[in-house]
Amino acid sequence: MIIKDVLNYNRIIKMLIDNEPNINSLIKFRLLGMLKQFEPAVETYEKIRDELISKYGKSDDDGRFGILPPIKDNYDSDEEFEEAKKEFEDTMQKFNEEITKIGESESEINIVKFKADDIMNAGIPADYLVVLYDLIEE
Repeated sequence: MIIKDVLNYNRIIKMLIDNEPNINSLIKFRLLGMLKQFEPAVETYEKIRDELISKYGKSDDDGRFGILPPIKDNYDSDEEFEEAKKEFEDTMQKFNEEITKIGESESEINIVKFKADDIMNAGIPADYLVVLYDLIEE
């Protein structure tokens, strides 16, 4: 399964469990099992993302750390600000290229798909079912 899909399913399933109290308990149990299967890939992705932020980020005058856009008031001239903007854009491009490669990589996750009959009447709203479509077998 592609990492960006794992991250999306992880987010959607968490929202579903947190926001939909009428889900069939057996389906909720299976969804929680999926979250457990996603956990190693999600944690690894987050760790690598944090490492990339450390690699490309820096601290600002207020002590915040990250890949932060320049603030015009912090520069003496428009030229200095434009240079800082260009540096920020270049840094963001490098960060995005690296994080995109990770998001598009494969992770070995064996998911047991839901049977359509089981999940269609389990109290899950249609907008969630659309997103989970690839996790449902016919």
